[in-house]
Amino acid sequence: MNEALLHTIWKYRLLQQQEFTGTRGEAIRVVAVGEHNHNSGPDFFNAKISINGILLAGNVEIHVKTSDWLRHDHQHDKAYNNLVLHVVYEHDAELQQNQEFNVSVLELKQLVKPSLLDAYRELEHSRQVIPCGKSIGAVPDFHWTSWLERLAVERLERKASYMAHMFGYSGNDLEETLYIMLCRNFGFKINDDAFELLAKSLPYSILKRYADNLLRLEALLFGVAGLLDEPFEDAYPRLLQNEFELLRHKHQLIPLRKEIWKFSKTRPVNFPTIRLSQLAHVFFKSQSLYHLLELYPDMQSLQAFFQVGTHAYWETHFKFDTSSRRAAKPLGKTAFQSLVINTVVPFLFFSYARSGQQALMDYAMDLLSASDAEANKKTNVFAGLGKKASNALESQAQTELYDVFCSKKACLRCHVAEFLLKASL
Repeated sequence: MNEALLHTIWKYRLLQQQEFTGTRGEAIRVVAVGEHNHNSGPDFFNAKISINGILLAGNVEIHVKTSDWLRHDHQHDKAYNNLVLHVVYEHDAELQQNQEFNVSVLELKQLVKPSLLDAYRELEHSRQVIPCGKSIGAVPDFHWTSWLERLAVERLERKASYMAHMFGYSGNDLEETLYIMLCRNFGFKINDDAFELLAKSLPYSILKRYADNLLRLEALLFGVAGLLDEPFEDAYPRLLQNEFELLRHKHQLIPLRKEIWKFSKTRPVNFPTIRLSQLAHVFFKSQSLYHLLELYPDMQSLQAFFQVGTHAYWETHFKFDTSSRRAAKPLGKTAFQSLVINTVVPFLFFSYARSGQQALMDYAMDLLSASDAEANKKTNVFAGLGKKASNALESQAQTELYDVFCSKKACLRCHVAEFLLKASL
């Protein structure tokens, strides 16, 4: 037995009754279990407990044994003075503080059903990647879907918090914030930090001045990236070099170290050289992404915006001065979906959090629902258990479920485990 399980039993009323008898024979009725406190202080705030017909409002503390109160030094902490009930699995000691403040003690040892403990032990000792894998198929679709929707929002909240950090960095400039996040996500994980550093070193206010000149856009991006700082044989990189030298002095730009860019352990089509050229083509538009989003574009309009390729040079190269077989290198569908999921949707959610405009929230969730589900190691595990994601909202939620709960065996905080424990009663 542990406190985390006792918290779950109390929070979700897994004792299947509301009326109990205290250790001193009191008639105890639980009206409201209270708000679960994950910080210091009593375990549940603002509970409502009737003791011998008198309704009390206050806090509830939960321990495996009554004597744990002393082991945790609660007797010296005034935060625990406003208790209305002390819930324990085993009542092994009479506490002076409980008697002094007339706090009733409720022992659960004879009230917790063995079937619930068996279900918990099965989760606790599971060796599967998804601890509840053997039982997850029993979870009703409605319960599963509602949990995924909540997890999707929690994941967006975390992404929005990172975007809030970027918002502060940009001087509270929404367009600059979107620009930084778009650049970061053009790194497609392996080069995301390098692309973010590039965006911070090359402000959008400079870049958008040359939105009608593709050569200068590429020169700025490749130059500040530090990829033009060497002698070249091919005409194209030498042309970029010459253009960048003028822009570098004009705007007092400082190139990054080229060593920050990762070429190994990634497919050539994902090399930073290819992504930088594609990014230049995104900025070479009559309309910026920021102003496009103000129009609430549908998925087809967004896809058209990101339907870009590279400079012709990159059709026969992956690196400067190194030829390769000719092939067009457009921004693919998977990359487009990733940009929508990781840039567009979190930006809309962040904008909703700032403005409170429900339409932004609805639009963000609609785009997630309209995007294809991601197929990766994490989502494939759930697919193998019969819970295949049908869209990006569900695949993002499954990723959150895997990262925050399953991989950490935090089952007692998961609503799937809540259902399975209730079903065991």
